[in-house]
Amino acid sequence: MYRGTFSIVDLRAFAHNLRVMADRVHPETKLLVTVKANAYGHGVAPILEVLTKSNVVAVGVASLEEALQVRQCGYAKPVLILGSVGAWELPIAAQHQIHVTYTDAWGDIDALPPMGSEPLHIHTAFDTGMNRLGFKSIEHAKVVLHQILNRSDMTWSGVSTHLACSDGPSDQHALEQIRRFSEMIAQLRALGYDVPTVHASNSGGVLRNGQWHFDMVRIGIAAYGYSPDESVLPMPELRPVMHMYSSITRIADVLPGETIGYGATFTATKPMRVATVAAGYADGYPRALSNSGKVLVCGQTAPVVGRICMDQLMIDVSDVPTARVGDFVTLFGNAAPRSWTPEEWNRISPDRRREWLLKSFESDSHGEQNVLSLSDVASRAMTIPYEMVCQINPRVPKLYVNANIS
Repeated sequence: MYRGTFSIVDLRAFAHNLRVMADRVHPETKLLVTVKANAYGHGVAPILEVLTKSNVVAVGVASLEEALQVRQCGYAKPVLILGSVGAWELPIAAQHQIHVTYTDAWGDIDALPPMGSEPLHIHTAFDTGMNRLGFKSIEHAKVVLHQILNRSDMTWSGVSTHLACSDGPSDQHALEQIRRFSEMIAQLRALGYDVPTVHASNSGGVLRNGQWHFDMVRIGIAAYGYSPDESVLPMPELRPVMHMYSSITRIADVLPGETIGYGATFTATKPMRVATVAAGYADGYPRALSNSGKVLVCGQTAPVVGRICMDQLMIDVSDVPTARVGDFVTLFGNAAPRSWTPEEWNRISPDRRREWLLKSFESDSHGEQNVLSLSDVASRAMTIPYEMVCQINPRVPKLYVNANIS
């Protein structure tokens, strides 16, 4: 490691969140965890190692490419593709025992090629108010189900819907979706269908109402440590899994009237100490935080001043007199351990820095120190934690701590 910009991914926190969410659902309800988009930016392979040791029964992805990556990681439990899959991809999904969600992109099911030696596991979705995917009527579902059930190389394995407003200030939209979905399930059973696994709730649905859990729930952001909306569904029990850090490369005095950054969007009105930090929007720190973001330095908050650059950003450390070149800056997550000093960083050779950072993070007591909530950071950027963690660039090293959990 040469550049002092990296993220810490705490796998023990991830396992803890799985237990918290499992405790929120009925004992007979199964857990699917979404690992699409490289496990929400956390790195799919280490996350899958934790899931393999847990009571989670399946994972969800967005595409066949992601599903095959999960299989290449050695994950043997069911994998469900939540998005669209083309007709010619279906035999590949069947070969690798990957579950798929039916979409109109398949065309005539009777005309599809043989699936091979393994049956294709199909989940059918009902559109109850999202207007993104699924049947809008029982009549449409009956036509497709008739074709699926008539093929020996296909298995009907699940029925789902997706809640659009499970984390909204009001639960009325979600309640109406659940009412429609339950009614459709009841109609299928009345028509004599042996309905397989029923699933509807995302993270918000799990936290909102136990009557929405059905046979299985699909949790996403909560597994990674965040409520979908902390102002509506606070979940202090969850622990952030990812923490992002960078370091100060320069501190300069700025006089009144001087400007900072591209476009000269910030003008000093008083004498200031301004620090340059080795991270920017190419690392995944949103440009939208220009002149509005905050970071932690030496346990104190410092505002972002000027526009965020591709690889650097500037912060006002006028009120942090102890700040110096080489100090670590928390972009979101736990404040940097006190043992992360410029002297230690420079003393340790680059090939040993990763080990040092991991050990010191694991041994540091994070109970009483400051935490810069990603939810707050995302809110300042007019976005959500989902987007921020997904956009951390691969050039930012991910360091996995507490990897040897049982």
